[in-house]
Amino acid sequence: MKRDKKERARVKNKRSVLGRIIVFLLAVLAFVGLLAMAMSVLGSYVNPTRFVWLSFFSLGFWVIFLYNVVILALLLLMWSRKAWISIIALLIAVPGVVKSFSMGKSQSGGELRVMSYNVLYFKDQYDKDKSSLEVAAEMAKMVKENNPDVFCIQEFQIFMPKTGRDACVAGFGEMLGLPYHYYHKKANFGGNVIYSRYPLSALDEDIPFAEEKIYGAVAKVDAGEKGVFYVLCCHLVSFQLTDNEITVFSDSGNSKEEVQKYGKSIIVKLKKAYERRSEEVSEMLADIPHDGRPIIICGDFNDTPISYTYHQIKKAGFVDGFVEAGRGIGYTYAGKLPLLRIDYVWGNEQIVPMSFKRIKHKGSDHYPVMMDFNVRHGL
Repeated sequence: MKRDKKERARVKNKRSVLGRIIVFLLAVLAFVGLLAMAMSVLGSYVNPTRFVWLSFFSLGFWVIFLYNVVILALLLLMWSRKAWISIIALLIAVPGVVKSFSMGKSQSGGELRVMSYNVLYFKDQYDKDKSSLEVAAEMAKMVKENNPDVFCIQEFQIFMPKTGRDACVAGFGEMLGLPYHYYHKKANFGGNVIYSRYPLSALDEDIPFAEEKIYGAVAKVDAGEKGVFYVLCCHLVSFQLTDNEITVFSDSGNSKEEVQKYGKSIIVKLKKAYERRSEEVSEMLADIPHDGRPIIICGDFNDTPISYTYHQIKKAGFVDGFVEAGRGIGYTYAGKLPLLRIDYVWGNEQIVPMSFKRIKHKGSDHYPVMMDFNVRHGL
């Protein structure tokens, strides 16, 4: 009898030692998750030109968030008080979740509709054999079905054989059923084109916003009684990663040789892109006129809601249409990197978002985004 008691005590003691070791290891992992989450959220507030490494953590926000959720669950299963570490990490994540996840209320009654789409130079990432003309025709059909009043396109290129740029831009407008268009006609074309159901006009030359800047094309839309507003079709610099680099970046099963081969180039490209985008968004916001006009900024920003770029636009007084009237995470990148929302429709205080939708059209490595809105008058 005494031997049985001693044996049970010995087994219990062994288990408690093993349990303490597991809890200790989980606590270490929880502390790592806490630091990673803090750095991820801080990346929104620190200019990458000063300390770029925080932006790397911001890019992995959802991965870090899920990591902390898993560690918290394991600590709770172990009935450990160390769970407070992961709880603090998730509390720190709240500002990032608010910007990345939306429970906005979609409303009817929007008088105007704007759509933005990066078309990947009219290449179909799912079917490499399709011609650019075929891809353009499929995209035009999708756009017509959704019937936007303004359509902002990024990475436009000539898709018709033996056709010049001007004729090709006009021809795509005919395919869309949108009679007006505007784009850069100088060196900084950048593939940004604005199509509209309503008349478009260039801004006054004395407004810096009117100059042909690399960050995008700007035009004024006159929708009559519905409102007159500025539209900026924006495309900030991308990471410019190759397919092989994206595979290494997104796949945890890479060989040591692959990581060594591509790892350095990936880091260099990420660093340069973060720094360049911080300069582009600063230039864009400095150029924006403060004349009381409603302003919509939309396009491919190549940055997540947990980024310096996003925070600067928000700090300047613009509202993220998805957060106001969208649902869920709303990721817009259709490539190999998961859960990235990098395409936006922003509006200043004169723009009232009513509903927001991401359209799951297969073709480009982006999904189109669309917002119904009203223009406040008399401000």
